[in-house]
Amino acid sequence: MKRLFSLLLTILLSFPFCAQTNTKIKQMEEQRSQIDRQISESEQLLSSAGKNVNEQLAALSALTAQIEKQKQYMKRISADIKATNAEIKSIEEQLITLQVELERRREHYAHALQLMSRKNTFENRLMFLLSAESFNQMVRRMRYLQEYSGFQQKQGELLIAQQHELDNKRIELESSRKSAQLLLVKQQEEQAELDKKKKEQNSLVASLRKKQKDIRKRIAKQQEERDRLNAEINRMIEAEIAAQEAKYGKGTGDGQAQTGGKDNKKLPVFHENAADRKLSGSFQSNKSKLPVPLTGPYLLTSHYGVNYVEGLKNVKINNHGVDVRGQMNCSARSIFDGTVSAIFQHPGREGSFIVMIRHGQYISAYFNLTNLKVKIDDKVKINQPIGLIHADAEGNYTLQFQLRKGTQSLNPEQWIAF
Repeated sequence: MKRLFSLLLTILLSFPFCAQTNTKIKQMEEQRSQIDRQISESEQLLSSAGKNVNEQLAALSALTAQIEKQKQYMKRISADIKATNAEIKSIEEQLITLQVELERRREHYAHALQLMSRKNTFENRLMFLLSAESFNQMVRRMRYLQEYSGFQQKQGELLIAQQHELDNKRIELESSRKSAQLLLVKQQEEQAELDKKKKEQNSLVASLRKKQKDIRKRIAKQQEERDRLNAEINRMIEAEIAAQEAKYGKGTGDGQAQTGGKDNKKLPVFHENAADRKLSGSFQSNKSKLPVPLTGPYLLTSHYGVNYVEGLKNVKINNHGVDVRGQMNCSARSIFDGTVSAIFQHPGREGSFIVMIRHGQYISAYFNLTNLKVKIDDKVKINQPIGLIHADAEGNYTLQFQLRKGTQSLNPEQWIAF
């Protein structure tokens, strides 16, 4: 019976390995497909470079974003190839173990059948029963013969099941090998596509290098505008906090004042009631899982912090959020439940607005909006449309998105599931 238990354990343990392997490969395929789909969708956002500097810079930023996404996909493929090869090795080891165990079980089963064929004749069984010293012993011997017969039958069934498991493992191994071969082909195709995009990028950079002085001026002007807007958002947040302090008194917030800056200066915080505290906690728990603040295909064309223009020396811009390019008629959408706390027009851009939404202690800000669908004090839900993205002079639809905790600037890429 111990050997039977050992056989059962071997079979039962082998099934999860099969399930885990298939599940893992499926998960890898889904992750890879998601990136592949994003690349395909964002292809249409790659605008051809025009003659003027703004058009060329816009084309370069989109192309650079696409190259980054392509590199991410290549990295994913390499990881999948490595994982698939590890799975192949694991399956091969399982196959060897199963094959050895199956051969051993076959030998034991064949030996048991030989013994049974010699001793399990009608006369032997009859003599075994009739030699019982009492009626109760005879009943027990009859039950033993029945159980022994059932045990042999069960062993035969288990051997068949183990053979099936061995066959399934061989099929799984072949499937994994085919997956690895397809991944290698895909890797070569994507490398060719990446090389093509890099060639386009180099051509654009070569053209822009001739205009570096003009570009620096344009970038400096953009930086001034970003800084002014950033300061305006800070001012509005501080004004809202000050109004709360006037109403509720200082020190009535959540008791966890933020610190920021090199001097570790304490930053002001919002007064929170029970509902606000719950909302802040829920927002915090969704870090890295919040939705992209733009509908449809997108390209992340400028990251949080200092961004250098590809291929150009000392041409950089400090982004207080991220820039996300979408397609025509794309909408900005709220990344979480909250309340519209402020709306104001973008200075120097007629018809373009900035919307701020408060989520407890957190604030999300959406720039370059038109055809607004919300107003101040509106309650909004996650993924609710806020307004359309306003087109720039080059016809690009770019949302600048910022995220704050009070007046403390946060990196949206650590919070949004880009």
